[in-house]
Amino acid sequence: MNHIDGRIMDYRGVRIEDTFCECTDVFTARILLTAISAHVAMAEAAHLCGFGIITAAPIQGCVEGAASPEETPDHRPGALIHLNAPVPVGFDAFRRALLERLYIVPHLPTCSVFDASIGQAVETVDAAAYVGRWGDGFETEDRVGSKDTMRIPIMTGDQQIERTFAITVGTDGVLEVFGAGIAACMLGAENAARRILDDVDGVAVFNYPLGGISGAKVGGRRYTEEGVTINEPFCPSVRRAVETKIPADAAAVIEFPLVAVDDAAIRAGLKAAVDAFAGTPGIVEITAPSFGGAWEDEQSISAL
Repeated sequence: MNHIDGRIMDYRGVRIEDTFCECTDVFTARILLTAISAHVAMAEAAHLCGFGIITAAPIQGCVEGAASPEETPDHRPGALIHLNAPVPVGFDAFRRALLERLYIVPHLPTCSVFDASIGQAVETVDAAAYVGRWGDGFETEDRVGSKDTMRIPIMTGDQQIERTFAITVGTDGVLEVFGAGIAACMLGAENAARRILDDVDGVAVFNYPLGGISGAKVGGRRYTEEGVTINEPFCPSVRRAVETKIPADAAAVIEFPLVAVDDAAIRAGLKAAVDAFAGTPGIVEITAPSFGGAWEDEQSISAL
């Protein structure tokens, strides 16, 4: 990257602000979902993630990428997902939300789920004892490779639910990306999501397969009781009514959040995302949000 001035650097013709993004520790269950085909696995993984952004749901769901049959305990195609929530939510609330989300699994034709955790577990959750009640007495103890499972009969055959899932503490990170128009922002988010899904291990994206969200900020401007509201400095239609952060040559903004198993993975994910956005026509500038220390950690985007 080349410096343009003290706080702005040039990378492949796109301005990168020399700043930090605030990161949050997150409880994470990294889960491998397998199915009859790769297409079914990814589709059902997205369905399981479903309604999953913590501002309006009890748990977040993000897709990391595909797993080949050679990598899965039942030798079927799979998809990796992260079910997570910020540590301040509390482990009891996260555990309850995780079990309720996994309770959907028997609805998913041909699917089985296994623990795919990376790193040191801080807790474990007995999923089979809860989800196994779907079996109504027909469920049985089983073993798939090295995995202790509960076998549940469903309409498309028997489903395997690993008995316990290890919970680790990962982290998140986010970029704010400015485009000459919304089409550039959406294409850039799709490019960044695809790069991470294909090339970066241990990192998951929101809103699979597109990637990116319309962002929010901590706390309210007028509705002060709200935990999260619009991030008005990044909203184009109110740029003349607030102290905007949108550069003059941008007409749209996309927020690109990621979750990862650890700090090294989030840095790799942010770096891949910056590179993908910078290679997208119409992207003019990339920065990261700061909330005055309201979140827990920081990563420099210019040092990626």
